[in-house]
Amino acid sequence: MTEIKPGANILWKGDGNFTALLSGILALKDKSWQLRSWRPWHTGFIVKVLDTGEIVTFQAVNLKEGVCAVTYGSVEDMGDYRMYNWFDNPDQAAIERYVEARNGMPYDALAYFWVIITVLFNWHWSISDKRLMCWENLSDFDRYMGKELQPCWDEPLISKMMNALENGNE
Repeated sequence: MTEIKPGANILWKGDGNFTALLSGILALKDKSWQLRSWRPWHTGFIVKVLDTGEIVTFQAVNLKEGVCAVTYGSVEDMGDYRMYNWFDNPDQAAIERYVEARNGMPYDALAYFWVIITVLFNWHWSISDKRLMCWENLSDFDRYMGKELQPCWDEPLISKMMNALENGNE
């Protein structure tokens, strides 16, 4: 198990019909995604681990809650996930500045539409607005911390993000 420390990237396994549909479309276009037995869909990162063992994460959750901190009582409460310590020495103050600046931002449900379009037509562009989906949140966070998962001009894509995390690529 990867050590839980601030700045760690978290990917959770996806479930539900909408996720299955979008994941299936991605598998049609991305061989690396097609070959995976474990397919994450949701992302976030560790803000801090409390003395009580609670784990504070930051995620783009849904339309109602938007982008916010989510606290888990323990690693067992986090569900089916994988964690990647993407940064060598993450700066706690920088993590907290990122969280403070984006806390409460609206959730970007339309981003799924743009991701599907870019994948289906092999376009490499990204729309930037004041809304975030979970992939955008994690991608923006990693870029803010100085080690991006994907170039800023690419729409964040879970398969590319996971490939980068597993291969240690910048």
